[in-house]
Amino acid sequence: MGSLDLLLDAPAVPRVLRLLMDKEGEDRHASIVEALPDKARTVAAIEALEAQGIIRRQDGFLKVVRTEEATRRIDAIILFYENVNRVERKKLLFRGILNTAQYACLIHFGTCVGLMESEGFVLADVEGMIDKDSEEGFVERIKIVYRARDGLPHKSFPFIPLYYYPHFISMKSEDTEHLKARLRHAGITMTEEEYLLGHYPKEIANQAREYINREKEHIRDRIKNEVFDIWWYYRF
Repeated sequence: MGSLDLLLDAPAVPRVLRLLMDKEGEDRHASIVEALPDKARTVAAIEALEAQGIIRRQDGFLKVVRTEEATRRIDAIILFYENVNRVERKKLLFRGILNTAQYACLIHFGTCVGLMESEGFVLADVEGMIDKDSEEGFVERIKIVYRARDGLPHKSFPFIPLYYYPHFISMKSEDTEHLKARLRHAGITMTEEEYLLGHYPKEIANQAREYINREKEHIRDRIKNEVFDIWWYYRF
């Protein structure tokens, strides 16, 4: 394993570096160790950074070594962990949206994309997560149609509790025109939308839900506030 690989395998390394950089490249050794929760990993990270010549210890202080090679390594380490962090945030955010409610809930595809985009991700990120989690059997992409109310404008429901599922017609086939034509002929106006349904194991669902509750209260609150829109739409 190369020297950089060794540093990338120590999760406390970027946190130590960031603490030092926030202090203009130096801080007391004791302050760095005290600032991070896992003392043993912090000490191991400091020792690894010292061994690789990226930081040095002097009179109880840790100092970033100001050389071109050390700077290059620091940039590489921080970039690596930023990319790892982005991948992890994307996964937790996507899964959290699908699992925020304690009960099974259909999530409108466009709504999911919009929430992900508001957090800095793009459509390709959503499609990638769907493909990945679909392969694991964790998420299902479903077309459904439901009755539109006469005299009211088209409305797509962002979140639908699964126990309302009997009100819908599941459309897993790409060929939906024949059914929609029959319904139109019968004088029934239907709306077709695409939804996502999660089938995550309990431990994965709980982890993602905890992330949303801890880090994304605005998303949690939106889902809880809008999840019964369909009830009000059909009730009154």
